[in-house]
Amino acid sequence: MNSLNSKIAAVCTSLLLASTFAQAWEVDLSRRQLDFNRVTDNSRLPASTTVDDTQSLFGQVFDSVEPTQDIVILNTEKGFVPDTIRVKKGNSYRIHVVNVNKKDKNVSFVLDAFSEHHNTVYGQERTFNLNPKTDGVFSYQCPETAVQGRVIVISSPDSGRTPASASAQ
Repeated sequence: MNSLNSKIAAVCTSLLLASTFAQAWEVDLSRRQLDFNRVTDNSRLPASTTVDDTQSLFGQVFDSVEPTQDIVILNTEKGFVPDTIRVKKGNSYRIHVVNVNKKDKNVSFVLDAFSEHHNTVYGQERTFNLNPKTDGVFSYQCPETAVQGRVIVISSPDSGRTPASASAQ
């Protein structure tokens, strides 16, 4: 009789816990986002997705075929080499990230503004393309070692911008 009471108690306890957990895991789907690919705030887009509307379709097609410039970034024990990269808006670049850090052999490379996140293993190369469409200064970092670098995107020289020193004369 005693074992029967303990089995009944165990079953009642499990039913009580199951009903409690079932209520805890209910999800309200009434406020879910229906279209996850659509971004309404353009400032939240990656810096590589803004399209220049002044360029013709013909120019956009043939600019995408132009040869890319290769840039190598080394992740060393003392930081990134080079720690600052200057690129032109609208050009295409191939970035090679190489981890030569003997101390931290498995680290990340994060370039959030262009949605680039890569795991870098000691002695191996990670390659990705960079097509900057927005002027600005963007950071890249290695979260594990807390080192940081900068990508400076500038407009083409024919954009009508002049240095501040030229207007002072």
